[in-house]
Amino acid sequence: MLGRTWATRRPLWADRLACAWLIRRFIDAEAKLQCLDQGAACPPEAIGFAFEGARFGNSEARITFEQMLPQFGLGAHAALVRIGTIVHFLEVRGTPVPEAAGVQTLLQGAVRRASRDNELLREAEKTFDLLYEAYSDAREVTRA
Repeated sequence: MLGRTWATRRPLWADRLACAWLIRRFIDAEAKLQCLDQGAACPPEAIGFAFEGARFGNSEARITFEQMLPQFGLGAHAALVRIGTIVHFLEVRGTPVPEAAGVQTLLQGAVRRASRDNELLREAEKTFDLLYEAYSDAREVTRA
């Protein structure tokens, strides 16, 4: 079903931004994204992601982005898995990823440039689109 409302919490950072991009690019191209303040209830019609109690959240070993890949049939998509390793490192550290420092710098620039959540989401989408293009094999499917 397209055009659903998807909700996450502020502050928006690597995992939440990457999930929003994943949703719009591969899961629900017509998604409406809503950013909730800490402690605010997720609207009943919204699909929550990347916060405690959300429909899609972290596990012991994985961040939300990594959790969502297999749940939406994208777990074998090499470019997305590689992006997941960067986002994982930016959120919880672990195994270093060489590109993580550059992605962190770009996302920090997006945070500084944006004055509204929707502006930040648009700026971050550019970063993830470019990573995806850099890592993609032309034979892989680009839209679900």
